[in-house]
Amino acid sequence: MLREKPRAGVNAQHPDTTYALLSSAALPALLFAIPAHAQNSDTIVVSATKSPLPLSQVGSAVSVIEADEIAQRQYQFVADALSQTAGLAIARNGSLGGQAALRIRGEAAGRTLVIIDGVVVNDASAPGGGFNFANLDAADVERIEIIRGPQSILYGSEAIGGVVSITTKRGDGAPEAQLFLEGGSFATFRGGASVTGAAGAADYGVTVSGITSNGVSRADGGDEADGIDAYTASANLDFDAASNLRFETSLRYNHTRTDFDGFPPPAFELADTDDEDISEEFLAAGRALLTLFEGKLENIVTVGYHRIDRESVLGDVTTFEGEGDRLSAEYLARFKLSEKISLVAGAEHERTHTDTSGIEDAVDVNSVFGLVAVTPVKNLTFTAGGRHDDHETFGGATTARVTAAYYAEQAGLVLRGSWGEGFAAPSLFQLNFVCCGGTTPNRDLQPETSDGWDAGFDKTLGDIATFRATYFHQSTENQIDFDFASGAYVNIASTVRKGVEAELALRPLAGVDVSVSYAYIDATDRITGLPLLRQPKHAVALNGDWRVTDRFSLGATFRYNGEEADGGGPIDDWMRVDLRASYAATESLELFGRIENAFDADYQDVLFYGEPGVAAFGGVRVRI
Repeated sequence: MLREKPRAGVNAQHPDTTYALLSSAALPALLFAIPAHAQNSDTIVVSATKSPLPLSQVGSAVSVIEADEIAQRQYQFVADALSQTAGLAIARNGSLGGQAALRIRGEAAGRTLVIIDGVVVNDASAPGGGFNFANLDAADVERIEIIRGPQSILYGSEAIGGVVSITTKRGDGAPEAQLFLEGGSFATFRGGASVTGAAGAADYGVTVSGITSNGVSRADGGDEADGIDAYTASANLDFDAASNLRFETSLRYNHTRTDFDGFPPPAFELADTDDEDISEEFLAAGRALLTLFEGKLENIVTVGYHRIDRESVLGDVTTFEGEGDRLSAEYLARFKLSEKISLVAGAEHERTHTDTSGIEDAVDVNSVFGLVAVTPVKNLTFTAGGRHDDHETFGGATTARVTAAYYAEQAGLVLRGSWGEGFAAPSLFQLNFVCCGGTTPNRDLQPETSDGWDAGFDKTLGDIATFRATYFHQSTENQIDFDFASGAYVNIASTVRKGVEAELALRPLAGVDVSVSYAYIDATDRITGLPLLRQPKHAVALNGDWRVTDRFSLGATFRYNGEEADGGGPIDDWMRVDLRASYAATESLELFGRIENAFDADYQDVLFYGEPGVAAFGGVRVRI
């Protein structure tokens, strides 16, 4: 089969996750299957090399989050899952619906490339070109792969910090319907339904979900609640036209309305206001996969389109308008030259367009890339590759990357390391924006460049324990920031980020699973010596799950976020505890509930923005 779904390979027999590593199955007969043990060397990943490979052959630092973990932890949004992953930090302006920016290893939020079903969804109209995770519902997510460090050789600009690749649910086997409903604090109601299956040569998946909530005030200490109303619909249809030819399509639509607080005069400080933000997103993708020469050559053509329209209003007055869209086409060839050598190569064209507050611009980028993987001896894998981008505004840029992985099978040990370069052109917003007394935008902005390396290991002790650790070092030159003196964006910074990511998964007793992730990240501006904003130096996530009986399970999450710098001053460190439980009433019905921020911690994730106190939610899942 030609489908790109990793679960079709070895991972279908080992449905493992990277960081939860928990097993508290709530329903008999694997109704809502929970991962039984830690991610192992056979787990298949695709994003690291754009080719399915066992984790033991991947030199990059990769994490995988599966749908099982999302259901088990009762995550509402993808941001909730990412925030507990080592080396990743989510900065969210308040609770539900607040702007949620992702930083990988302290890199700027706009330097993480986000992909859904093969389509880049970074917002071309956003200041830094980043992706807002606030409204990305997790209901239709099948799998998330995260690659850390510069990934420009396969993914081009915007991938300096890393890549988050999301795959939505697709059909496989007999038709199946799932439904969930939940409600709780702040008049919150959320629900969704999905239908997946296969019929003859076709398979399909359709999901709809939505959430409404009164929320809490965005402004810390405010009295006016800021709510959210959002819904998402997605559909996938795949078809095997022949034994060696497959077509895949994806559609996705999201509509969100959120309340937020502004900075009213005369104090111009964050306070209760009646501002609203309305956004619409649309994604469409088509892919053709053709294999030749008895499966030795795979040809993949992908065409993708993503558009986002945003509007902010205060009463009848529009305070901001932004439209951004991206059209891309890629040809990818995967050629197995021999049992020891394989090649991935391709070409890509991308056109990005934005119309923001009356400023309209577009840019074309053409790229070619190649990657060779060599296994000179058993269990030792090297990869090396390069990419050349021809940017319409900034000309040519060439980046390179090398990795190595060695699997000591008898010892249950994987050694891995990588080095790579990154290239990130200024966003269209940065090239065209001017305010605050400035007269002209800075059209002389230069691209950011970076290089980074990491080295680490994975150690497994049977089904009892898995330990992973990675050291990394990455630097960025010509970092782009806003300059109030000129009222425009400028190249001012040279930054460095270094640190350690570590994860430990334990099964001390049957039915009991514990996982701990820890990240130490020292992110500094080399020019000023000051720490980079909104990046905690220390972050810990501890998860424990206990399968009390075959039907009843309990779980808890402890999170610690260290002190971090923000634009108006430091943010204090904070701790939070969440509790959860589930009960399998029948083989097709699960009851679940959770208490978030169980000890009512008073904290801020972004300076001046409030977070909810203790909150309770309960719901039901049904599978037909």
